[in-house]
Amino acid sequence: MRSRISRAFQSVCTRRPHCQMKCLAVIPLLLLCAWSGEGPPGVIDPSFVIHVDARGDAGVRRTDPGGDGPIDPGQHRLIDLREMTIGIWKPVAPQIDVFTGIYQNSGEFFRLDVVLDGLVNPPGDVDPQSFDPFRYGNHPIFGFIDVDVDEEAGTGGELEAPEYRYFGNAARFGGWVSLPHAPDRMAADASAFDGDFTTPPFVERSGEEFHLALLGHLFGPGDIVEIVGDGDLVFEADEVWNIQAAWFHRAHGYEPFSLAMGGAVPGEYAPRCPLRFAHDAANDVTTVSLVFPRKNQGAALMMGQPPEPSNGDPSDQYSVKEALLDLHDSAVFLTQFPTGWPEEELIIDWAQWDPDGPKDHLNPTEWRMYALLGTSYTAPDPDGALFVWTDVWPGPVRGDVDGDETADEGDKLLISQFTAAHDADDGLVDGRVSIPGFGPDFRVFDVNHNGGVDILDEWLVSKPNDLDDSGSVDLADFAWLQTCLSGEFVPYGPLLCGLADADLDGDVDAQDAVRLIDVMTGPGGG
Repeated sequence: MRSRISRAFQSVCTRRPHCQMKCLAVIPLLLLCAWSGEGPPGVIDPSFVIHVDARGDAGVRRTDPGGDGPIDPGQHRLIDLREMTIGIWKPVAPQIDVFTGIYQNSGEFFRLDVVLDGLVNPPGDVDPQSFDPFRYGNHPIFGFIDVDVDEEAGTGGELEAPEYRYFGNAARFGGWVSLPHAPDRMAADASAFDGDFTTPPFVERSGEEFHLALLGHLFGPGDIVEIVGDGDLVFEADEVWNIQAAWFHRAHGYEPFSLAMGGAVPGEYAPRCPLRFAHDAANDVTTVSLVFPRKNQGAALMMGQPPEPSNGDPSDQYSVKEALLDLHDSAVFLTQFPTGWPEEELIIDWAQWDPDGPKDHLNPTEWRMYALLGTSYTAPDPDGALFVWTDVWPGPVRGDVDGDETADEGDKLLISQFTAAHDADDGLVDGRVSIPGFGPDFRVFDVNHNGGVDILDEWLVSKPNDLDDSGSVDLADFAWLQTCLSGEFVPYGPLLCGLADADLDGDVDAQDAVRLIDVMTGPGGG
C-alpha cells in the first residue's frame, strides 16, 4: 500500500481587499510597502507583487466517495488563504539565513510568502498505512501552488493525477473561474479525468512549470530546525521552523521528455530546499515562505561555493534557470528525435525559448500562480481519498457557473436548465439531480457542494448572505439565520436554511453568523 500511495504522491508530487495597503517587514528597520488589489497607481517596489484572497472564504470540499468522510473543523482548522507575495529576493547573508533580506531586482533568489489565517501546522502523513496528518499540530496544511513562469497555457502540466491540482478542483468552489488564457483547462466535473491527453477539457495542460507541494511525506523530524520553538516538534504560537525537503518541483509532465538526471526518477527536477513556517500570534496568521535560487549564482552563494555551470542535476547547485535550460535542451533534442507521443506538446515550445530572453522567465513578478489548499480527514479513508480542499486562488464568484465573473439571472437559468435536463437521471423526478460518485465527482452547478443540483443552488446565486433577497445584508437576514441555527456539525433542517450556511459545511452555526455580521450593510446598503 505504501508504494501505491508513494506513487500517487509522486504523480500529484483583510477583509475588503480592494485598495488595501499591505506592509511587509522583511528585516529590522526596513519596511517595504506595496499596493495590492485595485488601488492608486504605482507600486513602491516593482521587485514583488501581492495577490490577495478574501478572508473567511474557506469551505469544505470533500473528495472521498460518498462525500461523508470524517472531518472536524472545530478541532482542525479549514485552511484559509489570506494572500501570496512573490518577488525577487536578496538575502543579507545567504549562506547563513536566506529568509533575512530585502526585495530587490538585483537579487539572485525569488521569495514566495503564503499567508494563512490562524495557526497552521506543517503537514503530517496522510498515507492510510501510516496515517498521522496531525503529527506537527492539529491544523495541518496540504495542497499545491502551481507556478506558470512562461505564461503559456500549453506548456507544462500534470499527466498522471490532474484531479489533485487547481484546474481539476476550482469548480468545486461554487462557480467557474474566468481565465482568458486557459478557457479549456478547467474541469466542470470528474469526466475531465479520462486519462486522455488529447480530449478536452485539457486539465493535464495546466501550464505550470513548477509547483510548491505541501505534502507531509516529503520530510521527517530530522529535517526540521526549530528557529523559535520549545523542541517538542509541535508547531505552536509564535514558533518559527525551517524544514528541508524537496518542496519545489518542476512539473511532472516534463519528466518523460527531460534529459535531467540526479532526481529520484529520470527527468525529475525537485531539489531539497528550505521552507519556513512562521506564526505571528499578534496578527494570528501563519506565513509559509519559500526562498529559491533564480540562477546558479544564488545556489553558490547559499552553499558557499563558486558557481557551477548548469548541468540539469538538482542534486548539486540548483536554480530556476538550470531547470528551464534543461527544458530548452530537452526540447531541442526532441525536435531531432521525436517520440511521436502527443504529450510532447507540453515541452516542445521550449526549444525556441531562452530563459534569459525577452520573455524574462526569471522574473517572478510576471509568473502566473494558482493555489489549491486544504486539510486532512480525521481518519484514513478506505477508498484512498487524501485531502479535503478548503480554498483556491483565484477563486470563482459563488454561483457564477458561466464564467462571466458575475452571479446573475443567466447563471440561475443555466442551473435550472441542467436540473430539468437531468432530473430523471437517477430514476426519480424530484427537482434534484443527484451526483453519482459524489466526492471524487462533482458538478460546477452544485454551488453548495452537497452532492446534488437543485433549487437551493439557484437561490445561492443571489448576493451572498442576502438571505431574503432584499438587496442588502441586514438584521432581517440575521433573524433568518437565527431561525436556522442547528449547531456545529448538526445538519440544518428546512431547505431554505441552506442559504444561511455561509461556509457550506452542512450546518448553520456561529461561524456562519460571524460571516454574515462581517458583511452587514444595513437596509438599502446594497
